[in-house]
Amino acid sequence: MQTWQSFLLVIVFLTVAIGLRYMLGRAAFPFHPEGATGYLKDLLLETVITYVPLMVIIFGVKIYLDANPQFQNSPLVFASIGIAVVSMLLAKRLPLVQAASARMMKARHDRWEALKQ
Repeated sequence: MQTWQSFLLVIVFLTVAIGLRYMLGRAAFPFHPEGATGYLKDLLLETVITYVPLMVIIFGVKIYLDANPQFQNSPLVFASIGIAVVSMLLAKRLPLVQAASARMMKARHDRWEALKQ
């Protein structure tokens, strides 16, 4: 699979995942401080900031390996995967991402509390 096809496949997968998360969170929209638009903004913010470092590293290594195929079995390839995963986990700890995630979780929690009554 060529690099652009891989990139397109990842973009399609992320778009479908975001769409599903948005549709499944529809019941929590009234409980989000900014409504449906705010929920979508928080969802996009969380997803984009979390996955961009991962994608940049993985596709950067893929492009590098396409140009230098002699390094395909190098331990640096596996190290880059580890670095990409760690960067994704660190991106989730950014205050901006944590705030967006907290707003969405609070909206979902408030929805469940409203259902109990």
